[in-house]
Amino acid sequence: MSLDLDLVEVQLTQCLDDGDRDVILETYLLAYEEINKIFSTLGKIFSFVSSDVSAKISILRNALSRDPQRYRTVVTMVTHESHSAVISSNPGSNGSRTLLRLHRALEFVAEFLRVLDSSTSSNISGGVWNAYNSTLAKHHTWLVRQTVGAAMYTLPSKEYILQNVTQSQSSDMGRLVLVIRKVHNAIQAVYQDFNLLQLP
Repeated sequence: MSLDLDLVEVQLTQCLDDGDRDVILETYLLAYEEINKIFSTLGKIFSFVSSDVSAKISILRNALSRDPQRYRTVVTMVTHESHSAVISSNPGSNGSRTLLRLHRALEFVAEFLRVLDSSTSSNISGGVWNAYNSTLAKHHTWLVRQTVGAAMYTLPSKEYILQNVTQSQSSDMGRLVLVIRKVHNAIQAVYQDFNLLQLP
């Protein structure tokens, strides 16, 4: 199961809305389904990440199908959930909290691909560990951080990932990383405006 970098780049570019200040949820989720292939091919210890991402995509898809208008974009979703008390009354599975978790993981994906693109070594575990520490680690408990640290030793080589995960040369990744960051920045700004970046 390989990651189609071109497809992800197209979908992420298409999900940007309102002068790159908003993100269309359906297209974002399509891109994320493709991105999730990264986690499912990095070994058994990463399979829990893939399952968690799939579950979060499913929660957002259900919300989108129930109310396509209010869940069309990130802005319409957080506006609706903030004003209707969905966030406070349903903290475990509201769309805003669920998307925030995917949003945080997207920052890690961008750093992971950057390491894959720029590393001159076959062993990328050190670079990926640094990428994790600068992104997701700040949101994880000590136990999760220890588990991820152990998982770094099981990462396949750069060559294996390029051949079996992306089936692409790393030259395509620099552009994709820029698009991922653009989408990440748009969602970050929306959450900051609504004071939702620290949702429990």
